[in-house]
Order: sequence, then C-alpha cells, then structure tokens
Amino acid sequence: MTTQVDFSKLTGAERHQEYAERLGGLLDFFKTLPAEKRNPIMEAVVGLLKAHNEQLVDATLNHKPLMCTWYGNCTEILSGMGIAYYNPVNHFMFHLDLTDYADAKECDKFNLDDKMCSLVRYAVYTMVNKLNPKPDCYIAMLEPCDGQLMLHQAFKTTEHLKDVPVFGIDPSYGHTRKDFEYVAKQYPEMIKFIEKHTGAKYEFEKVKAVVDETNKQYEIWKEVCELLRASPMPLPSFAVGGAFWFLTQHLPAGDPKCTAVMAATRDVAKANVEKGVGPVMNEQVRMYWPDLEPIWADELGQWLAQEWNAVVVSSFQADAPYEPIDTSTEESMFYGLAKRCISEVPMIRQGRGWTDVFVEDLTRAIQEYNIDAVLYPGHMGHKDCSGVNHFMKKVCRDMGVPLLTLTTSLFDKRYTPMDKIKNDISNFLSANGYKPNRK
Repeated sequence: MTTQVDFSKLTGAERHQEYAERLGGLLDFFKTLPAEKRNPIMEAVVGLLKAHNEQLVDATLNHKPLMCTWYGNCTEILSGMGIAYYNPVNHFMFHLDLTDYADAKECDKFNLDDKMCSLVRYAVYTMVNKLNPKPDCYIAMLEPCDGQLMLHQAFKTTEHLKDVPVFGIDPSYGHTRKDFEYVAKQYPEMIKFIEKHTGAKYEFEKVKAVVDETNKQYEIWKEVCELLRASPMPLPSFAVGGAFWFLTQHLPAGDPKCTAVMAATRDVAKANVEKGVGPVMNEQVRMYWPDLEPIWADELGQWLAQEWNAVVVSSFQADAPYEPIDTSTEESMFYGLAKRCISEVPMIRQGRGWTDVFVEDLTRAIQEYNIDAVLYPGHMGHKDCSGVNHFMKKVCRDMGVPLLTLTTSLFDKRYTPMDKIKNDISNFLSANGYKPNRK
C-alpha cells in the first residue's frame, strides 16, 4: 500500500536530514576500508556536504536566515552575512546514484516536458514536492538560458514559494568594464533586499574576509590547472571540475575547510607530476570536454582509462579562468564579484553572451592542455549549446583536432544510455586511428 505524503506538514528540512544521514552512513563505510583504498579528499568533500545539509536543517528548524540561490550569484555576500543558503538541485543530484535514481524515476511522472534540460525539470520538481526548505527569499538566475526564466516562473506557482520574495540580477551581455560596473551597481540594492527579508546584516569587513578566502581557493585552482597539463595527467578524468565546483559554488563560500581540501588536491597532483606518475600511465588520447561535467562523469572517465588509455584532461567546469578580486574597497570588491558572476563562472561565462568567448576558451584549452580530441556532450534542452556547433567544428578543423558531438543530459544518465555513449566514443576513436587497450 502506497503511503500518501501530507505536503502541508513538510518544511523541506526532512529531505536534507535524510541526505545528512545517508552521507553519515557513507562516511562510516569509508572507515571500514583498508587504508590503501581510502580517499581522504573524497571523504573530506562528503563530510563538508553532510555538514551543509545539517546547517540547512538547523536554519529551517530554528528560524535562522535561509536563502535559495544559484552558482554565480555572488554567494560570497550571503556567506559573509552569515546566511545559510542552498542551490535547488545540487544535493538532489548528488544523491541520484546513491539511491538508484529514485527521484529521477518519480520525476518521470512530473508534468514537465522531458525534452527540456533536466536541471530545470529537477529544480521545479524539488520545489513542488518541498524537497528543499522554504527560504526567506531567493535570488533568481537570469542567465544563461531561457529555461532559467521559465524555471523561476514555475517556482512562483508552487505552494512552497508562491509568497517568497525574489530578486533577479540583470546580467549584461558584453565583457567590458562598463558591463561589469552595470552588474556591480545592482549589489547594494540586492543587499538591502536580503537584509529586509532575512534580518541578516551586511558588513563590508565580513564579506571581504570571505572573498579574500575565495581568492586563495581560485589561486590553488589555477595551480592545479597548470599541473594537469603534465603527461601522464596527475589526477583522474573529471576529478577537478567535479570536486572544486562543489567546494566553491555549492558549499558555503569562503570556508577554510574547502580551501584545505583544494590545497590537498593540489599537493597530490604536484607530487604525482614530480614523480612522473598518474592514474593512466600510458596515455594514448588527451581529451577536452567543452561544457559542464556530467553527474555520470566518473563512470565515463574510468571506462576511458581502462578501454582506451584516454583521459579527459579538463572541461569548461574544471578550466575556470578566475581572477583575484581586489578587496581594498567595497567598490572594487563588488566590481570583482560582478566580473566573477557573469564572466568567469562556467556555463554562464560561455552561454551568456558572445560566441567569441566559447571559441577563445576552446582554442586556448586545446593549446595549453595538448589536446588530441574534443568530446562535446551536446547538452540536451540548451539552445545555446546547439547553436555553437558550427563554431566549435571550425575551431577543431582549423586546429587539426577531431571532434565528437554527442546528445546527452548532463544531469540524467538515463537520457542517453551509457552503452551508446561508449559505443559512439569507441567508433570515433577507432576512426581516428586509436587502438583500444586489449587486456
């Protein structure tokens, strides 16, 4: 007999308590493994995710300032104001593989077109079903795709969010100083909105401390990107983008614990480069992934290593062109945050404005990482991703690098079966003269 959920009694904290308990069980499992099989970096990331879920539960149950927002929305400001905040889908998607895609299967019954971006579908699904806490207010993402606009319109129709105040940052489309100044001038208004609806108070020095810490994180990230240029690559495929994306964009901004995990990752990569070792010693193909990394990346990366001695060296998510922010004055800090928000955070950077950025990023990556082939996931439901195909093909043709364009959902591995993805990649590599790793 199916138990009906009484949605009127849900606070949204229930699901995050479930997440925390599951992650706690995962940490307990890690402790049972032999020392040589334990991964302290992964354990630290899981521990930080667990702590974040617990923070959200505490804020919900004890009526502390709580917000919903997205990557790129200057979360440094929220963190500096002492506000607990969450992205609507990042915890949800992290747990899909841990639960045999239970939520994704339920979402299949959801009344939204399954051909649209699954991130958009999942975000609306979580709010309709109260799988996130009800925030005091939220910051919308108005870039880079029209799906995001529809998503927030759908939010306002839900029982959970219909009366929750929302603020949207109006992004510019260019990459000049005036563009960044235009966005930066909106932050004082946004801060007043946040203070009004959360009761939290903005203090420049506290936000400055957070941004100073993130500057350290992005400097470490830059060092890791330089280390990834070595052959053999010192870390597994997709390892950097997946972990660092969570540590900087989805967990509380400017947390020194996140900085420590990033530094530990750098130290592992540096030691491997000095020893001339890596997960794939006999590299045959070095690949680039010009998009966000999929939640099924680990499975693909392991298969590429085992079957083709291939590595995905970097991606738009891992090869992040962050620059230090000048925190000497509030004006310079807001300017730097605006630049980071609309011109440095992956996907927003490539999808918000001119195609030139996509072309320049792909060209630079092929050169700097000594790329042999490009794998493009063909992010379903994204018109901008479909639109850049012509430009991407020209870049790869001019640089003599073969390109494979797929059609996948980065957030739902069931959309394109993994067997088909592997078969398409195998045919692509064989057609370009590469030989599989026969055991």
